[in-house]
Amino acid sequence: MRFGRILHMTKARWISFAGLSVVAFLIVVYWDYFSPNSIPHEAIRLHLRLTASSIYEFHKATGRWPAAADDLASTSLPQTSPYWRTLIDNRAITVVWNNDLKPDPKDNASVALAYHNAGLFSKLGRVWVCWGDLRTEYVKEEVLRAKLKSQLR
Repeated sequence: MRFGRILHMTKARWISFAGLSVVAFLIVVYWDYFSPNSIPHEAIRLHLRLTASSIYEFHKATGRWPAAADDLASTSLPQTSPYWRTLIDNRAITVVWNNDLKPDPKDNASVALAYHNAGLFSKLGRVWVCWGDLRTEYVKEEVLRAKLKSQLR
């Protein structure tokens, strides 16, 4: 009888351990997908800033604003972000090709330069946007769409 009781307590401990493991796993998943400071979010923000910075770099070198991804190939973007072309070509990062920006990023604070448009994050209704002053923000998709609509008029 004593052995059965010990065995039963061991099963209870294993069930508790399994339950806590599932909870820990769910917390990690929640952190990765919903915390704006997690590594996936930081990677998205980094690539957006690098892409947006290359837009100003291209303008500084040529005097005109880039109109296509090929224009960004002449900047430092290929060296700083080896996957830049794949991100743009696969539309993970969407560049808003503006031709009427101001040369100083501070003067373009309300203009969207690029946004992340792929994966689970965008499917949940929020997207990362890199604004003209090179700050990134996690906004609702409808806010971005409204801004793009007014920006492209």
